[in-house]
Amino acid sequence: MNHSDARRAISERMDGERLSSRAAGALHRHLSSCGTCRSFESGAWRLREAARFGVAEPVPDLVGPIMAAVAAERTEPHGSAWRRPPGSTRWSRAVAPVAASVVVGLLAGSLTVGGPWRGNRRTTLASAADVSAGIAAAASRLRAYQATFAIDEIDPTHPPRHHELSMNVAFRAPERFRLDVADHTTGAGTRFVADDLQLIVDGASAYEVAPSACPVGVCPERERVVRNRVPFSSATPAPTDLILPVSTLVDARQMTVVGRGTVLGREAVEVRLSFERARPLFPFLTLGGTWRPIFPGDRVDLWLDAHSWFPLRYAVYPAARPKRDEWQLRFGLPEESPGTPILEVRALAIDEAAAPDRTFRIRPVGSTRDEGGIRVSLAEVRRTLPKAITPAEVDGLPLYRAVVVETERSHAVLTYSSGLSWVKLGEARTSDGESFFDPVGSQAQAIHVGGVGTAYYQPASSEHGRRLAIHTQDGEVYLETNLPRYRLLDAAAALHLDASPVPTSWLTTTSPVATTSRMPLTEAERAVPFDMLLPQPTPLAYTLGTAEVIDVDDRPSLNVYYQPRGAALDAGALRLHEESAGTVPPASAARQFSVEVRGIDGRWTPGRNQLEWVERGLYLSLDASGLELEQLLDIARSLAPVRGSPSRSPAGSPSASPSAAAMGAAGGAPAGG
Repeated sequence: MNHSDARRAISERMDGERLSSRAAGALHRHLSSCGTCRSFESGAWRLREAARFGVAEPVPDLVGPIMAAVAAERTEPHGSAWRRPPGSTRWSRAVAPVAASVVVGLLAGSLTVGGPWRGNRRTTLASAADVSAGIAAAASRLRAYQATFAIDEIDPTHPPRHHELSMNVAFRAPERFRLDVADHTTGAGTRFVADDLQLIVDGASAYEVAPSACPVGVCPERERVVRNRVPFSSATPAPTDLILPVSTLVDARQMTVVGRGTVLGREAVEVRLSFERARPLFPFLTLGGTWRPIFPGDRVDLWLDAHSWFPLRYAVYPAARPKRDEWQLRFGLPEESPGTPILEVRALAIDEAAAPDRTFRIRPVGSTRDEGGIRVSLAEVRRTLPKAITPAEVDGLPLYRAVVVETERSHAVLTYSSGLSWVKLGEARTSDGESFFDPVGSQAQAIHVGGVGTAYYQPASSEHGRRLAIHTQDGEVYLETNLPRYRLLDAAAALHLDASPVPTSWLTTTSPVATTSRMPLTEAERAVPFDMLLPQPTPLAYTLGTAEVIDVDDRPSLNVYYQPRGAALDAGALRLHEESAGTVPPASAARQFSVEVRGIDGRWTPGRNQLEWVERGLYLSLDASGLELEQLLDIARSLAPVRGSPSRSPAGSPSASPSAAAMGAAGGAPAGG
């Protein structure tokens, strides 16, 4: 497939035409190796989004006058009043119709996407990529912030109630943060526990107080202070997405830009995403108190200030049926209208003035926890770890704080920060470790970093930023950040490390029932007693992540994970499970449906986004939180034996069922439940 064919296929796919499997595979292979066509596709989608949502400003209708002038110029007799400027030639007359057509094209284009009149921000719409880039840029510049919000929650559980609260937020860069939630609901504190919460972070100290689970008047509030806090700690985080949704909206693919308007007297952009992605906007739900359950697939509409990118209003709307049915049944909830918000947060006032020091003052309490982050100078780091990497800045961010964490594996953590943006550089300069350096886990994806070699990457999660681990002869290094993935990789490349192969033992975990070994796909192929099937080609927009062999009683099974290409968030991975078995495991969900998969009767479980079937003595399962049934069926149809695999018979008797232990060891629920 050449450039022309690829661009034609991209356009057809954007117009809703279904490409043949051969054409789709050829396009995927071309895009994987052609940066020019990838840029064309990205630009085409951006133009489509602007054309779909942008509202052009009124423009003068110049088509008639221009065309009339062209006609007059063509028919005007020699010697008329019109004269060419000195130095002009007949070329001027020859190109006049062409110039007119260009102007007409510009005018027509402006009616579609805003054209040369797109300068007024009130009438144009940012793309999702613009939103992500704008937030990332604003994060590094922000120095202070104060805001007051109103929170409204509709709780249909017993007893039903309309929950009314207020929330105050204050921030001063780099690590001073305060959150206060006050419950104003009628009966709060008497008929039920009031959801009054407080969180204060003041650099190396943190304070939390929240209602306990005890009945009113019986137990005290849960209250604690944390000392020697590690900078930008995952154990005691400051939920700054309330201020700028850096982690929530870092991945443009996880949101849809909906419209523009005015909120709190400010120009605003509306974006839409799932509640699962928007959780960092609702930290009060996990700090404490009594809150209603929310379905991960519920819709969140978020209004952002079009200039500062501060959240101005966001609301959760119930997902439409049937997606929510099984979940509602499990929680005993009635059916809720997709058009009525069940949780809404509205800004009442926002100010970038700095709050006084006393705002972040922490009072001592009896319950105190020590995170072990002892603040030190760079000189002390160099004495403790003679080979330590101690740059003055990382990715343009200046050094904020250095700490030494005294644990079984003592290490230094250097933190670099500006505004809300930060990078942590952790170093354990010894090579006697037995696993990846926390907080990078065994599911990390092996990637190549220019100038470094093989490193292990994990997308951001609710507890951590994007992470990268590098194993060297001198010890372990990890980087963690709330910046975009490409900036994390650039920061790692600038350290000029020389990566070494990771010990095999680091890729193996053992439980009482199973041993899970992570390995290259070529080794996994030899380790299982059946011909593995893989998507061919790799699903578009995905890349091979990890392969695992799970051994239960000498009966190996296989998990292959595909991560969204360039994933910024730790979600949406596609998992393919394969195991010798003759039957699909017993049903364990309330809603499961029979579907045809590759000409075979299979099973679809919408609550788990899971497709299962048995083919030639092999049990197969596909699941991914971000994919629907038709997408999984397309991937299933593309499965084919790996080229060059020796012909083998499936192990196990035809009547064998998939091993629940194997599926559990893989880090998820058994394939059938």
